[in-house]
Amino acid sequence: MQGYIKDFRKELESSVWMMPPLYHRTWQYLKYKVNHQDNKIPMRDGTFLTIKAGQHLTSVRDIAKNIGWYEGVKWQEPNPKTVSTILSWLEKQSMISIDRGKGNRQYTLITLINWESYQSNSVEGNSEVTDREHLVDINKNDKECIKNDKDIAAATNAHATEDSDGVPTTDPLRGDPVPSGEISHTSEQAIKVLLDRFIQLRAYGFDFSPADERAAYEILNANVPIEDALLYLKERFDTYKPKHSRDRINSLSYCVGYILDKHQQKLDSQKLAKRRIQEHGNAKHGGNTQEAPTKNESITGGRVGWIRKTQV
Repeated sequence: MQGYIKDFRKELESSVWMMPPLYHRTWQYLKYKVNHQDNKIPMRDGTFLTIKAGQHLTSVRDIAKNIGWYEGVKWQEPNPKTVSTILSWLEKQSMISIDRGKGNRQYTLITLINWESYQSNSVEGNSEVTDREHLVDINKNDKECIKNDKDIAAATNAHATEDSDGVPTTDPLRGDPVPSGEISHTSEQAIKVLLDRFIQLRAYGFDFSPADERAAYEILNANVPIEDALLYLKERFDTYKPKHSRDRINSLSYCVGYILDKHQQKLDSQKLAKRRIQEHGNAKHGGNTQEAPTKNESITGGRVGWIRKTQV
């Protein structure tokens, strides 16, 4: 298969990127497979079915086969039921639509919604897009990447010259898990990240309730850092012991108490460590030293005068 498609960096901020890897693998496969131009195929009843640009006529089993992978030397292939679940999720996210036909004309026709709006001028086989134009786009993108690298390097060097007294400062360019100023505790992005992670760990359904959203606000309004909240949330799921097959965590509200407890434990341990450091510092700087005797004190125990020699 030849040609190329546009792939946007903004996808890193999408919901499908937050889901298990198989979700994004399926989505990427569909983007590669859809038609780049309209095409007609004959049907068994003698009619023709038009497959438009941005559509792909396939089956669940065919998708499962084509998104498989090798794990060592063993071929791994997802269950068709798993693929159906992923397709339903993509459909609920308004990323695709599925037409299964009717009567004797049953099929699985998948349409990528808004395909033409962001794939125009980059479809496979488009006579208006030559190989030379493609290379121009690639070179232009490379120059942009080089420029971005230079801007990052300049920003890093400028930040280094601003440091004073050898005291390190927090810098988003140095790999902070959640850079200050990018995601605040109560920002919509932080709420979305927390809710998406909860849905992923819950492992069923694709929506959250208003109660889940309120629970997310409660956690972040308690000044729990988003990276800590995600860590404690996973710990809650990992340590949960279901009593039967239908016993599971259904609500984010169930996890709020656990997350706040873990956050308070962290604060208490930090305070204790700080107090111990202060006490150790006081002891090190003379806390246990003895005072020297004053001039009025006598080594004879208070008796003044000559000490007679004992006669032998």
